[in-house]
Order: sequence, then C-alpha cells, then structure tokens
Amino acid sequence: MYLAAEPLEFLRIFIGLDAPASILYCSLLILLGMLSITKGGDLFTDSSVEIARLTRIPPVIIGATIVSMSTTFPELMVSVTGTLAGKGDLAVGNALGSCLCNIGLIIGSCALLKGYLSRKRKTESGIPVSRLTIVGPGFFMLFSGVLVWVFSLFSTGGAVTQTGAPAEFAIARWQAVILLCVLAAYILFSLRVAMASRHDFGEEQELPPLIENQIAYFFKLALMFFCGACLVVLGSRLLVTNAVVVARYFEVSELLIGLTILAIGTSLPEYTISVLSIIKGHGALGTGNIIGANVLNINMVIAICALIHPLPIQRQTVILDGPVVILLIVAMLGLAWRKKRISTASGAVLLAIYVGYLLLATFCFASS
Repeated sequence: MYLAAEPLEFLRIFIGLDAPASILYCSLLILLGMLSITKGGDLFTDSSVEIARLTRIPPVIIGATIVSMSTTFPELMVSVTGTLAGKGDLAVGNALGSCLCNIGLIIGSCALLKGYLSRKRKTESGIPVSRLTIVGPGFFMLFSGVLVWVFSLFSTGGAVTQTGAPAEFAIARWQAVILLCVLAAYILFSLRVAMASRHDFGEEQELPPLIENQIAYFFKLALMFFCGACLVVLGSRLLVTNAVVVARYFEVSELLIGLTILAIGTSLPEYTISVLSIIKGHGALGTGNIIGANVLNINMVIAICALIHPLPIQRQTVILDGPVVILLIVAMLGLAWRKKRISTASGAVLLAIYVGYLLLATFCFASS
C-alpha cells in the first residue's frame, strides 16, 4: 500500500487487468470473494493447527513460517510486478504499508475481538504471546524494521524515480543481500526452535496408528492447506478489485480508497487467518502469522525487488512510514512483555497509533 499511488494504477499492477464495468457484476464478485476468503480461511487455519499438533511444533512457529509465507504471497506479487513495471517505490510502500496494517489494524482489532469473545465465553482475555516469540521472531521483526529504515536514510543505490530523476532515498542491491541474509538467519532460527520444541509440545498427541493412514492424512492436510491458501488469495483479489470499482462508481475519493480498500487489500489473507484463529481459540497461530509476515515483507519482498532494480523510496516512507512501523513493533512487543499477552487495552493502543498514522498521512502527505 502506498498513499501517494493512484489506486487504479496500483490495481492494474496487482491484477494485470482493467476492472469490469458492471456494478452488479462487481457486487457479485465481491460476494464470491468474501465466500472464498471465509472458506479458504477455515481450511487454512484448521490444517495449520492440525499440522502443528501432528508435528509437535508450536502453532506460533507454524504461523511465523509456512503460514506467513503463504499469506505474504499477494504482497510479493504486487511488489515484484510493480518493480518490473518501473514502479519500485510502490514495492517499498506496499511492504511497509502491509506491516503497518498487520500490527496496527489486525493485531489491534484482533485483541479487541479477543476481549469481546472472552467476556462472552468467560475465558482469559488477551492474545497469548510467549517470551520466546518476543525475543525470537519479535526481535527479528524489530531488527528488520530498523535496518531497512536506516538503509533508506544513507543510500541512493543508483535508483531513479518514475520521472527519471535520481532518487533522494533508496535501497541498493548490496543492502538487499544483507536483508536476505537476515531472512536466512530467521528461517534457521525458526527451524532450530521447531526441532527443539517437538519434545515439549503435544506429547500427549498420537499419530494415526497405520503408516498408510498417516500418509493419506498428511496428504489431506497438505491439500487443505494449499486449497485454503489459494482460496484466500483469490478471494482477496476479487474483493479488492471489485470494491475499488464500486467505490469509484459512488465517487469515493482516491485517497480514501487508498487508505482503506487498498491498504487492507494485500493484508486481507493475514487478517482472515488472524481473526479465524482468534475465533477458533488458536491466537498464537495468528500472532505468529503477523510477525512472520512482517519479517517476510521487509526481508523477502523488499529485498527481492531491490535485487531486480535498486528501489527509490519516497520521502513519506523515510519521514513517516518507517518510524511508525518501528513504533508499532516496539509498542506491540513492549506491551506484551510483562503479561505475555496482548490485552484489550494494548490492542486499543495499537489501533490508536494506526489511526493516528492514517490521519497524519492524510493531512500531511496527501498532496505529495
């Protein structure tokens, strides 16, 4: 997501097509997208939790690795396509915008949802976040956010803007290599934690007794996981594409479309998985998904695009987006440290920071 981008231009980059003209047709596709997201999210969440149970790997690690890699796919496709089209600034804006949305909107609103459900079910409120999550994946998330912001401050990398002028700020290819090294370290750390946790997680669970049943069951889970991921991504594209068309038909402003539909659009898979995880009582899976998605947005999406071509970075990213990403990460990890959970009040704080960011972006950078 990038506020200064023309929404329909961004949309064409996202889907490679012009949006259909019929409002009724678009409305039907929006409904189809919502149904696809709901069903896909169910399959995706249930299969991920079952994979965690059978492999005896904590759900937060499953969420921070294979789940986040799947849900980050839309951001990667948008950013790579935009970079190849000569719009590299969209890649950085989309990746950091997704990080902002993931923590401020998704974690914030999910914490509020968890508080509401806890009152109804008379259970403990707050999204559980272990100390291992904070000092492990959480540290990688914070380090990556600081690193990419510092890189953007002190490098031009030979990047040029869309007008052909030298970029004031940029991510160079050598910096992209460093980001990929951080990603490799994150993956190795996750694998080591996963292997070390197998003996401590789910000891009471047993695999199906027959080898044939085990193979068939794992194949079924893999199929559910793949189909769920495809349905969520496809549903997100249908929903975002046609929601923009309907919004423009009713003369909703370009800025409002960018701040809402497109901002949330590429983060919709993460939102779906996180909300369903909360509803189904697997909050750790959703938290791991968000943290892993942010690490991948920075160290995979931005790095791959910068390897294709040095990425120009707009002033808004350096002055506003980057610092707010770091602020949200510090706030999330700091608020979760003492009680090892993100409480309802903490969720409200994260959501307030995100709303404040949107207001600043609207009134200070809308014309830039």
